Amino acid sequence: MALAGCETGRALLEKNAQSDELRKETTVGVPLPPGCATHTRARSSGQTHLTVSYQEPTVDKNGARLKELAYTTIYVSALQSAAQAIRIWTNDPHGGALVTIHNVPAPAQEVGLCVTATNWARKESLPAPPTQPKP
Repeated sequence: MALAGCETGRALLEKNAQSDELRKETTVGVPLPPGCATHTRARSSGQTHLTVSYQEPTVDKNGARLKELAYTTIYVSALQSAAQAIRIWTNDPHGGALVTIHNVPAPAQEVGLCVTATNWARKESLPAPPTQPKP
């Protein structure tokens, strides 16, 4: 018997920042990478958590196709609190997955967010350029 499959779309990574898996991958009190604190988002009054979505990169800074993506990192910062980093391991070393992380703690009304990518040699990229939120 032969089985054939077809790709139905992009890979999805959907996780909860409060899950045991991501709590183990969260570090508080980290230094922010250069250029990281420039992208801020305001949360609504009474909101204590955010949902963060982004797409993993598929090429490096030189335009070469990724072959060794290990994980992406969401950095969350605020003026009066320590920055935190949440590491999200990829399912594909070529990248490209649409990533959504629910229940990311928002330590203040205005938070800085940025995402970096890291390869298996632990070389971290510069923060990804910001995108405009969708209404």
